[in-house]
Amino acid sequence: MSQPLPARRFLYCLLQGDAFSPSLAQERTGLSLVDANEPGEVAPSGRYEGKALPYGSAMLVLLDEDLEPGVSALEPLRALKARLPELRSLGALKVSLYLVVAYERRCDFVLSREELTELAALGLPLAVSCHPAAT
Repeated sequence: MSQPLPARRFLYCLLQGDAFSPSLAQERTGLSLVDANEPGEVAPSGRYEGKALPYGSAMLVLLDEDLEPGVSALEPLRALKARLPELRSLGALKVSLYLVVAYERRCDFVLSREELTELAALGLPLAVSCHPAAT
């Protein structure tokens, strides 16, 4: 029986843009986008609650160790790199990566040399946050 990982990684890409349509991007690229908001859609909460959103946005999940413990982010990162020019041409002009690490004792996590190489090759900002795992 394998030991539980001391920390679990969740890596996603946030795509945003004034003219970015997540539904069109998903249709054209075949990527599975989640938490999508179309430009002009009325926001149910947040800073634009009850108002039309001035931009479109969506998340592309690249890694979720809660669902697939120990999996590598290499292939999803390579897929993002291949589709990034097309996503930008579809209006995703603000693109950022977020790594969220859920830890139990300490926030110790590892990115392989290959994952770091792929992350750097994207040329995107990366935000990292650590928080205690929910029990």
